[in-house]
Amino acid sequence: MSSPPSAEPPLPALRGDQAVADLAGWHRLHPLTPVVRAGTRMLSLIVLLAGIAVLKQGQDSSQLITDLVILGLALAGGFVSWLVTRWQVAGGVLRIETGLIRRDSRRFPLTQIQAIDVVQTGVARVLGLAELQLRVAGSDSARGGRLACLRLADAERLRRELLAISVPQPAAPAAGQPELRAGPGAADVPERRLFRVRPARLAAAIVLSRAGAVAAIVIAVVAVVVAVTGSTVAIASFFPVALGLVLTVWRQYSSEHGTAVAAGPDGLRLRSGLIQVTAETIRPGRVQGIRLVEPLIWRAFGWCRLEVDVAGPKQRRENRSEGQRLRALIPVGSRSEAEAMIAELISSQPAARSRPPRRVRLKAPLLYHFLAWGGDERYVVAARGRICRKTTWIPLEKVQSFRWVQGPVQRRLGLASVLLDIAGRRVHADIEDRPAAEASQLLARLPAQARTARARFG
Repeated sequence: MSSPPSAEPPLPALRGDQAVADLAGWHRLHPLTPVVRAGTRMLSLIVLLAGIAVLKQGQDSSQLITDLVILGLALAGGFVSWLVTRWQVAGGVLRIETGLIRRDSRRFPLTQIQAIDVVQTGVARVLGLAELQLRVAGSDSARGGRLACLRLADAERLRRELLAISVPQPAAPAAGQPELRAGPGAADVPERRLFRVRPARLAAAIVLSRAGAVAAIVIAVVAVVVAVTGSTVAIASFFPVALGLVLTVWRQYSSEHGTAVAAGPDGLRLRSGLIQVTAETIRPGRVQGIRLVEPLIWRAFGWCRLEVDVAGPKQRRENRSEGQRLRALIPVGSRSEAEAMIAELISSQPAARSRPPRRVRLKAPLLYHFLAWGGDERYVVAARGRICRKTTWIPLEKVQSFRWVQGPVQRRLGLASVLLDIAGRRVHADIEDRPAAEASQLLARLPAQARTARARFG
């Protein structure tokens, strides 16, 4: 096996067979990769060591040398990791090899890639670098394809080249869908802007969200406690809760700030982030489900949120809460903006007009007026929710299985539900509380429609 090259030259702007041949050689990550990877961990380590040094001031004069040795070992470990990591693209497969004592070689067939993202942390933005992340359905996020870090221009160019290699030319666009051409040179086609979030509206929407309501309650409780006790010492007990709320609100605003969606030849291009900027491409046919969320307070302003579920990596335990969040194409926008975006995602928009029978009031008196479903030959749509209304569209070709479910209360009322399981598992278009006979008919009819849709559109 040949040794990695001594430096990582800039990737040339090539196309077609010339670009493929250039990517077939072994490449190395940017030399400043260890600095970016250390990032906040290195900053936290410095703060921790500084605190220890202050506490031990005057007790141990050799503490500074020990701290410097720890920092040096951390940087040395990052340098060794960079030195033994290399990558190449050959035969439609991305290969990433790393490891000094235990060699790890990973192969990612480009045809199985769900999306390719360009991510910039705060440190990477300062250094002009970026990380390339490959998302493959069902894979662990910790073992996904990651090239961290490359020059920003090289990362964007490599993403275009990989998409050009991996996306096949479609035979014909589906009815009502724009024609998306892939292949060499497709990325040069100008993109069409679809949506950009307004910062002021985003901030107001977060304040009027569940997190904002909890923050208002905490502030009210603190004010009452101070007024009753006359002392500010009691505020200390609420500090961890307040800090958690502030961080939650800040993460949401920071991650969704500047969200912009554009239609390109390789799919929908999504860019978002205030400090850590993420640029990803949702390729045609990768959307598992679409959800329109309309909270009660937002409805007074005509606002809504549009989310999509894209099959991607499984999240590790420490990243599970982040992984449960869907991709917000529209963090907050008007109903007309959401309908225009839905039209870009699906060829038809069946409405949820089929209401449940009146006896459902005995089981769900609050949800009865908001339960409905509908569909056509390709999609199923379901609506539910009173305080937070949610409408979900599911492509039938993405459905993995159908389940007929009947609980004890449903059994007494002669009702049943049909549940649709998809790969994403984060959105649901369940047909709830239908007459048992109708649910049985749906269970017999929908699988055949799904097979037909999979043959035509899958």
